[in-house]
Amino acid sequence: MVFPERGGNAREWRFQQRHRAWLSVASAGAAFLVAAFVYVLIAAYQDVAAVNHLRKELAVASHVQAQNRTLRKQVATDRLQNQKALTEVQAMANDMHHVAGVLGLTISGSGQGLDNLFTRLQSMQKQLPKVLTAAEARDQFLAHKPDMLPVSGPVVSGFGWRTNPFGGNGAEFHDGIDIAVPVGTPVHSPADGVVTYAGWYDGYGLYVQINNGYGIESFFGHNSKVLVHVGEVVKRGQVVSLSGDTGMSTGPHVHFGIHYRGLPTNPWTFIHSNPQGVN
Repeated sequence: MVFPERGGNAREWRFQQRHRAWLSVASAGAAFLVAAFVYVLIAAYQDVAAVNHLRKELAVASHVQAQNRTLRKQVATDRLQNQKALTEVQAMANDMHHVAGVLGLTISGSGQGLDNLFTRLQSMQKQLPKVLTAAEARDQFLAHKPDMLPVSGPVVSGFGWRTNPFGGNGAEFHDGIDIAVPVGTPVHSPADGVVTYAGWYDGYGLYVQINNGYGIESFFGHNSKVLVHVGEVVKRGQVVSLSGDTGMSTGPHVHFGIHYRGLPTNPWTFIHSNPQGVN
């Protein structure tokens, strides 16, 4: 029955028994369709959720793979560094055993010898600045010490008193040594220094004089050519002139002399090695 909202006559429909059966079947079918549709919607939603979850899992897996690749590279790098460190430690151990042998110590498993070695090394380290300073000063002195002959050749006249080679009575004082070499032989500076004279000088002919420092001066006479100038800094072994026969000379040779604190000094006092030639 249907009743109008604002009054009026009510309407009535009556269903027969067979219509009720069809209506029940239709209602059941509709309910089934609705249920099927809802099931399909739920399944679709679950599938979408599963796909999204799978995508997230794949993203995580990809990130983990990238991290694994980075870790593998890091492990390889660490392995190389460890091998390098092991090599350095082995080399250090060999050096320590060598030093211990020099110091007369034994590096035992107990570590007592190693402790003694470290104690000795620490003590030596404290003295190292003084040792280095002394060593540098000694190296500086040795570089300026004229301890080599300027040319290689026979020594024909030594240092000291000798008979006058130009004749006459009496003797003369020879303030150097004469080394016989052909004209044009390179004359080498026997040490580091500064040129204080380069030119003609009385009986020495063409003459070169070098201030080697520490109160020492070396000089070379009877040259045929001078290759340096006053004020020039020269090094040990540098060619400063060419030998000759200039000045008061009885033949081609180099007159090699040394003054120490202004006094003539026997060059052999400074020469300890290679007495017959250039060092």
